[in-house]
Amino acid sequence: MKIYKFGGTSLGSAGRIRKVTDIISSALQEDELIIVVSAIHRVTDLLLEAATKACSGDEGYRNILGELEQLHTAIAGELFSIERSEEVKQSIHADLSELGDIIHGVYLLRELSDRSLALVLGFGERLSARLVSSFLQLNRIPSVYLDARELIVTDANYADARVETAETEKRIKKRLSVIDGVPVVTGFIASAPDGTATTLGRGGSDYTASLLGAALGASEIWIWTDVDGFFSADPKRVKDARVLPFISYAEAMELSHAGAKVLHPLAVQPALKAGIPLLIKNSFNPEVPGTRIEPCPRQPEIPALPVTGLTSINKIILLNMSGSGMVGVPGIASRLFSRLARHRINIIFISQASSEQSITLAINPLQAAKAKKILEEEFSSEIASRQIDPISIRRNLAMIAVVGNNMSGHPGVSAQLFETLGKNGINVIAVAQGANEMNISLVVDSHDEDKALNSIHESFFLSQGKVHLFIAGTGNIAKSLLRQISAHRVNLQQDHDLDVIVCGLANTRRMAMDDKGIDPQNWEETLAVRSEHTGIQGYLQLLRERNLHNTIFVDCTASAEVAASYPELLLDNISVVTANKLGMAGPWPLYRQIREAQRKSNARFLYETNVGAGLPIINTLNDLKNSGDKIISIEGVLSGTLSFIFNELRKGGRFSDIVRQAKDAGYTEPDPRDDLSGADFARKFLILGRELGFTLEYADIVCESLVPEELQGEMPVAEFLNRLSAVDGWYAAEIEKAAKEGMTIAYAGEICNGKASIGVKRVPVSSPIAGLNGSENIVVFTTERYRKTPLVVRGPGAGGEVTAGGVFADILRIASYLV
Repeated sequence: MKIYKFGGTSLGSAGRIRKVTDIISSALQEDELIIVVSAIHRVTDLLLEAATKACSGDEGYRNILGELEQLHTAIAGELFSIERSEEVKQSIHADLSELGDIIHGVYLLRELSDRSLALVLGFGERLSARLVSSFLQLNRIPSVYLDARELIVTDANYADARVETAETEKRIKKRLSVIDGVPVVTGFIASAPDGTATTLGRGGSDYTASLLGAALGASEIWIWTDVDGFFSADPKRVKDARVLPFISYAEAMELSHAGAKVLHPLAVQPALKAGIPLLIKNSFNPEVPGTRIEPCPRQPEIPALPVTGLTSINKIILLNMSGSGMVGVPGIASRLFSRLARHRINIIFISQASSEQSITLAINPLQAAKAKKILEEEFSSEIASRQIDPISIRRNLAMIAVVGNNMSGHPGVSAQLFETLGKNGINVIAVAQGANEMNISLVVDSHDEDKALNSIHESFFLSQGKVHLFIAGTGNIAKSLLRQISAHRVNLQQDHDLDVIVCGLANTRRMAMDDKGIDPQNWEETLAVRSEHTGIQGYLQLLRERNLHNTIFVDCTASAEVAASYPELLLDNISVVTANKLGMAGPWPLYRQIREAQRKSNARFLYETNVGAGLPIINTLNDLKNSGDKIISIEGVLSGTLSFIFNELRKGGRFSDIVRQAKDAGYTEPDPRDDLSGADFARKFLILGRELGFTLEYADIVCESLVPEELQGEMPVAEFLNRLSAVDGWYAAEIEKAAKEGMTIAYAGEICNGKASIGVKRVPVSSPIAGLNGSENIVVFTTERYRKTPLVVRGPGAGGEVTAGGVFADILRIASYLV
């Protein structure tokens, strides 16, 4: 014999009741069954609303009663023939008439006691049980409607009664022994010793099924619901959650008590004592195996993970009692817990410091004010004498439980858990772990609940880590970056267990957002005009609202406003990768803010492309410093445009012709004077100087402009290029003079002794700088270790593809840290 319990969603319509009947009919071919039913979906909420309105004098309760009658009679009309339908409808009407009298009494008295409410709420199960039993009979399945108030005896705590197990077992055995046919039992409801109605708490139909199964020695108890079983996390919050095929009784109890709504927390206990397996099955998809709960769960062939599942309670408050007068004083905890127990205040979570100076409790927000008042009364004398501080309340919190049999004796679980949370900037407010090491419970801000669940689940359950990118800018660098992500994403997934997901894209006019990911190949189609959330702050607001784990902000703009947002991003524990120099080469206060934000957060900030595009200049410099080497000087060419001009100039070309050639080839900005001014080069050297520890502003960089003084005023680009030939002779003469000394000229920079200068310099023909080709960049590090033979970093220093490659490399460095 098996117990089948069907939840409210499984009975929510005539079609669903037919599906349930098919399940029962099929099972009866092999087993005897006892059926337990919940109220039809939403009915219990409507009953509570009606009673509450009546108590407050709101005649709107009549409309709700009408809605309840319409719902049940409509289902009856679909299920039964006209003649049989009328009979069932009369039965429904009789029950609802009784309900109407009770609620009208509440309306007249303006009083709703727990006793009255328990009676009202029980009508949902009574109505659904009559419908199911009648429909089974219609389908030639002998069936008996059975009110659980005849079977289950409880104490007189009407709203959340405690079961009198011995008397209940006796009544179940006696009553069920004389029933012929399939009993359809009302779940959730019971009776006090005096016969008045009580309830077993929300979800109590599971408990009813377990009590019946334990009393009758059932072979299995099947809980039919609307999900495929116990999941490793709530699939509505963690899309990668997976069904757990087997879990232990202990794990099921821990997960249920900590917020998993698949099973009532008390339902496991009777089954555990009787050694009866529980199965969680989906009535919408009965072919799915579901989850089996038993003493020693069967293990799949793959090695067992230390963590079985995660769950959370998303609305709790923390009560904190602290004070020096608590230290070493016996009985404080006893008084606290006893007083709360007498007032039936359920404690979800307990944490106490080893100093005994504070005790922290998590409870339901609805009980917060009452609990605070009770404790302040209990400890009034200690509070008055300042031995104990006034009771404090902290709201808007969530509790997350990490559960697993295999956590016991498994080193590193806590380390992995808190490292994962720390990297994602999730503050743990309180933590508790039992001595059996089976449950680590922690309290976080409600805003971080989904982020915490996803990051923990990914850390323990998925071999493949995810990073979520939000890109600012859609120019050449961003386009190249998106092409590279698209080309390499599958390789990263297969070879490195890493999934790079683009979740946001924005420019000044348009934007796209999708937590599931934007296709890097067809991203332009997803961009929509920004009617709201304009500017960088609007984009960042949406980013923060999503609060995704492993988030990286990628700046592919040249905007000072975007660069100014780096400190707030870092303080929000959002990592930043930037190709925008206006942060690290910005005003000194902004530079200091960025560095300070880095120190205060767990986020990463990488900006390799700020200096050498795809060349590893910043990383090389930091490696030298961190390994203890002393940097004597840095020399180099850090402008692809100016490198090209001088490389061609050394071949014998005319300066003005080469500048025009560089513009036509796309090496320069639309106005070549932007490149010839050396401003971009100066910013790169400013960054290098700051990396060496020097307090430098842009004005401190001595930078020679290649724009002749007489051509620095405003004039059209074409006119500027035509008049630039005036300096051709000077460059030819300088090259000729340098050649006589075995040297040549280059536009290069040098940092030494805290000073930086950039300009046209003579360099030996044998110098690495003189050997550059095309638009190559070069940096020469002279250090204590590399004094005789300086360390040279050389390669392409410009171009969207190269710079995007450097940005992508920085993204992957941060990804390896996060996942």
